[in-house]
Amino acid sequence: MNPSHPGSGAGHPGSIDGALTSCWLCQRAVSARALFCHACGAIQPPRPLDPFARLGLERRFDIDPAVLERQYRGFSRALDPQRFASRGVGENHNARAQAEAFAKAYEELKDPVARARCLLLQSGVAEVALAALAPADCGFAEPDPAADTATLDGFAVQVSQDIAAAIHQLSAAFRADDLAQAGQLVLRLECLTRLAEQTRARRAVSRPLSDD
Repeated sequence: MNPSHPGSGAGHPGSIDGALTSCWLCQRAVSARALFCHACGAIQPPRPLDPFARLGLERRFDIDPAVLERQYRGFSRALDPQRFASRGVGENHNARAQAEAFAKAYEELKDPVARARCLLLQSGVAEVALAALAPADCGFAEPDPAADTATLDGFAVQVSQDIAAAIHQLSAAFRADDLAQAGQLVLRLECLTRLAEQTRARRAVSRPLSDD
């Protein structure tokens, strides 16, 4: 990880290699991907980058969580706003904005559904094609509001297993460059995730299984 050039490497997907802009402080030319001005060292405002390029990762669905974490923590240390507390309002503002941009990119790539959506949209799949599905389209009916704890636990296990299987299938679809299949699997995952959330909420207020 190079804090000066996140995701460095010519031709990196989502990159803007070679593009120049002006430093907000000294007006010298600076790479649009640089975090700091090459001339005066001032921290720059975040530029429009996709989350993969921002964190210096290859644009792909299969990401090693440890690598993602390492990249994010490295940039977070370099951009800690406390390091710029004595460097004026402009650099304080940019440090906070950069930290927020990296945190947003990290959260997006950490979530398989958000990561897949990002890849699909960057590949030209229209947002309208990623509309939500009804719970029945996931292969499960919604849990009965009156279901007891044991029933809800069993339902939650089924949904959890189906989520794991869908993530595995989604990985295979991206490796095969089958965007249509990937899009359908993203919809299924979003549906299953909603069911899992609903089940957890109902589990919190459910009645225990009767001993009668």
